[in-house]
Amino acid sequence: MKSAKTDSLDETLKKDKTAMIESTVVCAEKHCLEDDESDVLRKMKADYPTNIQHDVMPSEVDLLCLPVSKMFKEMDSMAHDSEQKLSDVGCEFDDRHCIVSVSDEGRQFLKNKTTDATTVYFAFGAEYHEYITDRSELSIPLLYVFALQPRFSETSRRKACATLRRQLVKVLGYYKCADRAKMPFPINIVEAAYCKDPQYFYEPSGIKTDSGRHGPKIKKIGGGKRKKKSTKKH
Repeated sequence: MKSAKTDSLDETLKKDKTAMIESTVVCAEKHCLEDDESDVLRKMKADYPTNIQHDVMPSEVDLLCLPVSKMFKEMDSMAHDSEQKLSDVGCEFDDRHCIVSVSDEGRQFLKNKTTDATTVYFAFGAEYHEYITDRSELSIPLLYVFALQPRFSETSRRKACATLRRQLVKVLGYYKCADRAKMPFPINIVEAAYCKDPQYFYEPSGIKTDSGRHGPKIKKIGGGKRKKKSTKKH
């Protein structure tokens, strides 16, 4: 018979595993909205439906193969590109890079499967800027949203990148490839990133906010099938 303490730990782990894969809207509902803001939630669900799996750009896979320092710089550049794409379809921004209006063409663009997920995530954070704030409990998708927002400090965004990388390492070990493929972006591309360059899919404790390619090498994780047997002869 399991002890009450063991059951509690198992339940906590289960909740943590579930929380890290929550979609942007689900996580925002739990951690960013108040109980009396159901109208905002309905609009979020209508504006950013979770049943659309957007096409993946090669640069999005490459992003997950970078150390935190380069990852932040790349996301900052991608945020700029996303804002330009949205401006081209009639969306308007203020001087803090927050969306003040979305055109009909812009809304259609955001719901189009061929629009990259990074632009959609940037738009979500920029449109609902008064609700997406500097919070500690964010799922992997909402961490990605947060790291894209220029209105936040560089320190906070770098921290989000580091946390995102740690969570991706965990989710690689927690869930099977076939299951991850059905999960929200960027969880659904973690396998492609791992296969491309597994260098930074190691123990989460080794990931630093300012980590670089020449940091210490640490044992990789991510499931038994990925472990290589030693070829050393005795």
